[in-house]
Amino acid sequence: MKDQEIKNTPKELEYSEERYRRLADATFESIFISDKGICLEQNSTAQRMFGYTDDEAVGRAGTEWIVPEDRETVIQNILNNYEEPYEVTALRKDGTTFHCEIQGRTIHEGEKTLRVTALRDISARKRAEEQMRDSEHRHRLIFEHSPHGMIRFDKTGTIIDCNRKFIELMGADKEKLIGFNSIRHSNPKMSAAVKKATQGQTSEYEDFYTSVTGNKTSYIRAVFNPVEKGANPTEVIASLEDITARRQMEKNLAKTESRFKTIAENSKDLIYRFSVPNKKFEYVSPSCLDITGFPPGTFYENSQFFFDLIHPDFQDFMHQQWLDMAYGKMEPLVEYRIIDRYGKTKWLQQSNVPLYDKKGNPVRVEGIVRDVTELKNALERVEQERARAEAASNTKSEFLANMSHEIRTPLNGIMGMLQLMDADEPPAQQGEYINAAMQASRRLNNVLSDILDLARVEAGKLSLCYREFNPAEELKHVFELFEVTSRHSGVKLELRLAADLPRTVIGDSARLQQILTNIVGNALKFTHDGHVVIDAILLPHFSDGKSHLLFSVEDTGVGIPENKMDVLFQSFTQVNQGYTRQYQGAGLGLSICKRLVELMDGSISIESTAGEGTTFHVSIPFALPESEKLFPEERDAEPKIISSFEQYRILVAEDEKINRLYTKRYLEQLGFTVETVTDGQQVVDKLFYEDFNLVLMDVQMPVRNGLEATEAIRMGEAGAHNKRIPIIAITAYAMQGDRDQFIEKGMDDYIAKPVEEEELRKVILKILQLS
Repeated sequence: MKDQEIKNTPKELEYSEERYRRLADATFESIFISDKGICLEQNSTAQRMFGYTDDEAVGRAGTEWIVPEDRETVIQNILNNYEEPYEVTALRKDGTTFHCEIQGRTIHEGEKTLRVTALRDISARKRAEEQMRDSEHRHRLIFEHSPHGMIRFDKTGTIIDCNRKFIELMGADKEKLIGFNSIRHSNPKMSAAVKKATQGQTSEYEDFYTSVTGNKTSYIRAVFNPVEKGANPTEVIASLEDITARRQMEKNLAKTESRFKTIAENSKDLIYRFSVPNKKFEYVSPSCLDITGFPPGTFYENSQFFFDLIHPDFQDFMHQQWLDMAYGKMEPLVEYRIIDRYGKTKWLQQSNVPLYDKKGNPVRVEGIVRDVTELKNALERVEQERARAEAASNTKSEFLANMSHEIRTPLNGIMGMLQLMDADEPPAQQGEYINAAMQASRRLNNVLSDILDLARVEAGKLSLCYREFNPAEELKHVFELFEVTSRHSGVKLELRLAADLPRTVIGDSARLQQILTNIVGNALKFTHDGHVVIDAILLPHFSDGKSHLLFSVEDTGVGIPENKMDVLFQSFTQVNQGYTRQYQGAGLGLSICKRLVELMDGSISIESTAGEGTTFHVSIPFALPESEKLFPEERDAEPKIISSFEQYRILVAEDEKINRLYTKRYLEQLGFTVETVTDGQQVVDKLFYEDFNLVLMDVQMPVRNGLEATEAIRMGEAGAHNKRIPIIAITAYAMQGDRDQFIEKGMDDYIAKPVEEEELRKVILKILQLS
């Protein structure tokens, strides 16, 4: 029997080992057996959890399953035979980590001392703990920072926690509030509400309450919610709100409502209140009788009755508004017409204010209806007057444009013929006649320009063109313009420029020249002997990054009497009136100067003594460029000298015979080869078959005007090679904006009639790049 038992023992041991092996593999923990820190064996859970095969695990140091930061802790626990569980971060074969709980135990097997270690993945537990902490933290934040007072009571009604808002409302320290029993020590109404909640039922409190701990009185509303509804006793969570201000507001609202009715009863406007849920008028002021002819009761009985008064032209519009009002969506302001009880048509203006409940649903629409019939009629009259004024202004502008064209066109022919005659070196007496005629023509042209400028200024249509320029150069141009006049009259003309004058400023140089030309011209006209001095200095003060230049024109002429100073800058006014005027002129120059100076944000003043002379002062602010030039740009001392212009062919388009003849003769005198046509279509046809270097284009021509011809050329109708041929407009249209319009249509430059020969020559040479 004993032999048989001995025979069965190895099998039983083998079976037992297999059973324990299955148990070890079935556990959710990773189990390792190690000797002196070296792995001898692992279970299948460890293989799945860490990724090492049995062959890879056996012989490997046990600390390799732990991140480096925690290995020293594990080693110390092994050396100390520490057998309590503790947490480390485990390291898988692929380098990933996870939270792990580890527990080891030392066992003895024969003479060997082995270490059995179990590792459990606690990542899910750690996440749950973290979420729990986050949740508790969030709830604590909500509790602490709630805009309402928050209180937690235990089952006896004693405060065990509260937030800052509650402390503020009670006016006491938290130490005094914690431990306060609200059932025993609060007023009866509050005590009953807390007690009911500890018995498992929700309760409320709304009334004045005086804090026992802080002696602070407020009108509060509190809601007490049992933590375990239906349980008795239970803890309680309460929220408390100070509604003192709201209560006061309700009282004030009642007073306001009373005042509202008083105002509404005495208002000339119809004041109404419409209930959205009931779709009925709650209030209509008595003034509806004056506006509609019907008493308020009519609208209370039938809210749709008001819709029946709407004028047929506004039925669809107001029908939609009426439907929208029932949902609180009516437009804030509407205008419409009605036919009142007596058949009179009226304009009404209605303002609407929708009011909503806490959920955002419309509950009421309140508003005012005003009779604006008289206002509408007045606005209609104003609009009619404005339209008439605008039509008159447009008529005036068209008249001025036409007059400019009709006067400048023949004037251009007169001056052109005179210039051609003068170029033929006539006898002295004829030369004198020609010179006199030219002077008269120029004077006529200046008067025309002054009238057009004045009209543009008065209409507010005169604008400034800002660009960089050298003020000293502009003053030199003015000086050179009057130098010959000065020599002939015997009056000395001087130009004085300050050394610190800016080399470059930003402004309208053309308008500056116009101002100074008028003033200097007047000075020479009224000075018979002595001198005229043009002076320019830089004023010391700056504003908004601008430099102020002071231009002075001093003369030793006849002077201006003191009693005439006030009328000096008035239009069509001269110091000398009547039939015996000594000096000619239309009296527009100084008026335009003053308006131009003001348009440029400057000022103009005058000093004068009758019989001794006059000094004009003009101060104008100019912007400075970002980098002001310290030195003037280098210029060629002389323009390029071209021996002959025969190779340059110019096509002149001009329907007026005299102007066509003058332009052709003058250009031929300069040496150009010139051909002429009389309308825009001929220009396009001529260019298609012949080559030209430049086109001088009149604007107003038959068949096809100059603008249409230019657009056709730029579109390629005259051949692709002519798309960019230079085109200069020569036209009697000289109103504000004409130049911009011509350039926009594709022209390269613009000269206004009457044409001065020198100006025409300079523009042609510039366009052809011959200077």
